[in-house]
Amino acid sequence: MKDSKEGISRRELLQKLSPLGKVSLDDTKCTGCGLCARECPTGALTISSGEKSDTFRLLFTHGVCVACGRCAEICPEKCLQVERLLEPENIVNQSVLFEDEIVRCSRCGNAIGPRTMIDKLQARITASGHSSTAQFGLCPECKAQTQFGKILGENGHIS
Repeated sequence: MKDSKEGISRRELLQKLSPLGKVSLDDTKCTGCGLCARECPTGALTISSGEKSDTFRLLFTHGVCVACGRCAEICPEKCLQVERLLEPENIVNQSVLFEDEIVRCSRCGNAIGPRTMIDKLQARITASGHSSTAQFGLCPECKAQTQFGKILGENGHIS
């Protein structure tokens, strides 16, 4: 039923006044960097990936999102949208917004990051004319050891 003064329905008015938000994601643009989850003040966006798991997941919990928009602002890929929306059936549910394979260090096996993020970074570096993408298969610790080892040499002296 439309309110003649405002020109909007009660349902539309309730949506505008909703204390909750809903995040949607364009998974063709998302790289899984996780900045949105890191910056989410309420914990509505979280990352699920364990040491033993080979899957990276970006999860959304509707019942704790306050539609502040920080996630959309911080997203380097601009793939998030936030709207005020009340979905009572989803208040306690978590939904998977993005899922990807986790790349592991070729040297030690530690998790590096989502496959999409690694592939996109490699493509950007290659497109910029640099060809040194070999270290993308190493975690930060192994990269440092590799670099440090080259500088110091086998005997611990600067080469």
